[in-house]
Formats: sequence, C-alpha cells, structure tokens
Amino acid sequence: MLDVKVGEAAPDFALTCVSAADAAPRPMRRSDFAGRWLMLVFYPGDFTFVCPTELTAFSARHADFTRRNCSLLGISADPIEMHREWLATPPAEGGLGPLQFPLASDPAGETARAFGVWVEAQQVCIRALFIIDPAGVLQYAVVHNLNVGRNPDEVLRVLDALQTGGLCPASWTAADGTIDLEKALHRGTVLGSYRIREKLGSGTFGTVFAAWDQRLERMVALKVLKRGSAESREAVLIESRAAARLNHPNVCTVYSVEEVDGLPMIVMEHVDGRLLSDMISQGLDRRRVTGLALQIAAGLAAAHAAGIVHGDLKPANVIVTNEGVAKLLDFGLATAQCDAPPEAGSPARQPSPVAEDIAQASGGIEPTMEYYDSSSERPGVIRGSLAYMAPEQSQGLPPTPAADVFSFGLTLAEMLTGKRAHGEQSAVKLVLRLQDKELANEVANRVDAAYRDTIAAMLTHDPLARPSMAEVARQLAAHSPL
Repeated sequence: MLDVKVGEAAPDFALTCVSAADAAPRPMRRSDFAGRWLMLVFYPGDFTFVCPTELTAFSARHADFTRRNCSLLGISADPIEMHREWLATPPAEGGLGPLQFPLASDPAGETARAFGVWVEAQQVCIRALFIIDPAGVLQYAVVHNLNVGRNPDEVLRVLDALQTGGLCPASWTAADGTIDLEKALHRGTVLGSYRIREKLGSGTFGTVFAAWDQRLERMVALKVLKRGSAESREAVLIESRAAARLNHPNVCTVYSVEEVDGLPMIVMEHVDGRLLSDMISQGLDRRRVTGLALQIAAGLAAAHAAGIVHGDLKPANVIVTNEGVAKLLDFGLATAQCDAPPEAGSPARQPSPVAEDIAQASGGIEPTMEYYDSSSERPGVIRGSLAYMAPEQSQGLPPTPAADVFSFGLTLAEMLTGKRAHGEQSAVKLVLRLQDKELANEVANRVDAAYRDTIAAMLTHDPLARPSMAEVARQLAAHSPL
C-alpha cells in the first residue's frame, strides 16, 4: 500500500497545524524541518479510543525525541477546529490535554495519499509512522492495525539505531555497539549481489575479496573500502568512474562502484595469477622481463591517453595471469590527470619539513600511504608507496603521467636486478633520497647496458625531461628479443 520507499526522498507536504501552546493555526511544510529528524504520526481520528493513548505516550517522551534532534507531527483527516477542541478537552473526558507536539489537518487526505496510507472508503488515515532523516530521506516506515497503538520506546530504539549509521542487530539498544562490517566479512557473506569466496589481500584503503556475482554469474574482485579511509566516498566515486573508462587488456577492468550496508566498494575484474612482486622475488629471465615490461607500459600509455594517472605503480600492483598477461591493479584508486608539473627551471621545493611525520603516517616504505600536510603555504597530499614514488610526488605535488614513468623506472630496475632500487629502509631517509639528482644514474648503472639509457631517462629528477610512457614502450620494444 505504501507509495514511498525507505531510502528515497519523502514526499513534500503543506499542512495546517495547531498546538496546545499556540491555538492559532499555522502552515507547516516538510522543508520546515530541514536539518532535523522528523517523525510523522498518522492516526485515524480525534476523540477515538486508541489514538489518545499513543499520542499522549509520545508526548510524554517528547523531551527524549528532542534530545535526538527529532520533531514530531501528528496527522489525521480531522479539521483544525476538531484538533483544537481535542487539545482543549481534559484526558479524563477523552481529550489530549497539553500535547507537546502539533497536530496537522489533512482533510482531503492529500498527504496521506502521498505516503500511501489513505483509506478511501472510510476517508481516514491508516495508523502509520514514518521517520525522515535531516536530508529528507525516508528511513523508517511502519503500519499498524487500527486497533493496536504504537510504542514510543520501540520508536526511540529505532531512531537511536538509525542515527548510528551502522548495522544494528535484533534487540539492539543504545548501549550496544553496531556490527563491525569490516570484521564481519568472511567466506559466504553476501554484499548486495556478491557472495564472498575468499580474502585476497588487505591494504591501506581497503580489503580485496574474491566474490561470486550472483546476478551475472561470474567471479569478481571486490575492493571494500575502509570506513576510516581519508578518501571521501564522493572522491572514490569520481576516481573509479574515471578508471572504468579504461578498456585495455593490460588493465584490470573496473566494472562498477557500489555501496552496500554503508560500505563503499569497487567491483573489478577477477584475475587468476601471481603478483609481479612475488615473481621478482623468485627471479625473472631477460625475455620475461621485457615481455612483461612492454605490457605494463602499454597499459599505462593507454591510461595516460585517457587522462588517467595511476599514482601508485609498484610490483605489488601488477598481476600476471596464468597465460602470462600483465594487468595493472588498483586503478580503482587512480586519479584523473592533474595539472602539469612545474616548469623547467622553477625553484625546486625543499625536502618536506614534516618528513618524520610522513614516516610515522606511512607505516613503512612499501605499503600505500596517504599523508596530508597543511602546515606549509601550499598544502599538499602525499599519497602512494614511498619506495616507488616520484620525487615531486613525495613533496606533495599531484601525480602526473611523468610520476608514473618514474615509478615504472624503479619497477623495471627491480625486475632486472631482483632487488628494490632503493636500499634505504627509513622513510625519512627515503624522502630525502628521492631529491638526489644522482639517483637516476646510480640506479641505471646497476642494470644491463641495454636498459641503462631508458631507465636513466625515466628516473630523471625533472619530470618534464622524462619520456612519455608511449616512448618508453617504443624503447623497450627495441630491446625485445622476440
């Protein structure tokens, strides 16, 4: 019977109201309650048997609703004159007495119809209750038999639960905690249309699960974002929509961005294979290095052509399928292409004065980290993995395609040597090391002569002097033994 649905915008209304404190009729609209919770109490009629018992019960708990930033409004088809008389009649004579919230008149049933609770034959409202959140979205709806009154204690419990913003189990009370979804996710759990099969890994921004898409009957990878992530949900939506534009065999496809039970998640292509970081630790021959590097370069070149920067390229963000196809991961946390890097010859930014704070925030040099610096004249965001970060990125400048080229240069050097290009284990020393202009030649001298010029160019301190990813791909192709 209800025409409105929980989770959707509640219908607007324009009603005439009267209260015990102010007998003069006054207009009232839903917009008058913007920024507050609102509970609409539809009831069949004045001077009836059950209605006064529940309205006075709600009135007795009015202070409890007020503490929860919630307004109450009673609604029936009775005219204002009847409401006024009912409020003025003592409870012993079937009246309400000094009710603590106003009563609204809906004589033609327009508002009741909008909420789907109008009984045409009897020309009355059903006994119904709706809770609308401060944004105007309907969050709770219940309809009672006309013979059964509502319990304000239960409604307050529901209101408390709604205001937590979390998942509240049966018999939940305000003294209980909500369900920790991040800890509750395990094999067999269903999120929307996805049934979790296994946990694949966990990182700074979220946890990745292999899951079965019950709707499309296929395996997918779910990246469930952590609640405490500094990324806003809107930012994740924007970035993931950008990544979803990419359709390339060397990029893990982003299918969609969804939110289930308050958890934002990125739905991605599920890839069976091995992480490049694991393959490097076991050793790669020259032919394999060049073949995989060409594929990585092709995927990044396609992303850059689409205006997308990865921003966190590293061996752990590349997976190689069982068929030998390299695919770039974590484009769901990529960024749209930012402004160009500083012009050549412009004053270099000095090493961050908060390097030690960065080290404390990073939790290491290899995991993805995010650090906000608002202490300088030009606030910056340092985001990525310090061990693979471009020097300008480590100073808080936004990532560009040139930053991806630098990160790929470090990755390629590691593929060729089997060791990370940086020997530093301290995040503070690494941030300072990234500003060393001799870094490019030092790393390049460790690799085979055929790759030295390419890697030295990729690791050039000046981002404007680095080759494009398309040029890197052309140079790698020249070294290919295939």
